[in-house]
Amino acid sequence: MEPEVHIVERYLQLVKHWFTMTNVMLDGGKEVDLLAFDPRTGEKYHIEVRVATGRGFRIKLLDTQTHDGRKHKRGMDTLNEIKFSPPSVIKACKEIFGCDDYKKVLVVWDVQEPDVIEQTKKLYGIEIWRISNMITELLNAVGTKAYRDDILRTVQLISLGTRNK
Repeated sequence: MEPEVHIVERYLQLVKHWFTMTNVMLDGGKEVDLLAFDPRTGEKYHIEVRVATGRGFRIKLLDTQTHDGRKHKRGMDTLNEIKFSPPSVIKACKEIFGCDDYKKVLVVWDVQEPDVIEQTKKLYGIEIWRISNMITELLNAVGTKAYRDDILRTVQLISLGTRNK
């Protein structure tokens, strides 16, 4: 599991108190990063994590192409198409959740323009969450408790190091 998916999973478990299922393998080589269930509300979530920290890789509403015509895969049109809309993804979510009433979420580091968040919700029904906010909330929730989870412990240590400067 990628570190960013692991961080999101731990956030959902330790801060939100949700149940999660990660790296769901599907037909055709597809994979769902996270499925989550909020036991208090009954809401279900299909969550994909697309985190790049470089300014040039912020999420856009519409994808751009390389000189040879390949997509950069950072536009919501393309991400919706490859991450949320394939028939195998929709089928798996429906089978696991027992219905097709679930929320779609994309976790990112940043977006190109502020209206990308609102437009993505409106056009594709996908919520955008920032992982930086999740990390802050996760660190506040776990504090300095000793965790054996390598990723969580690393995040804690880095956080302590930046606080002590």
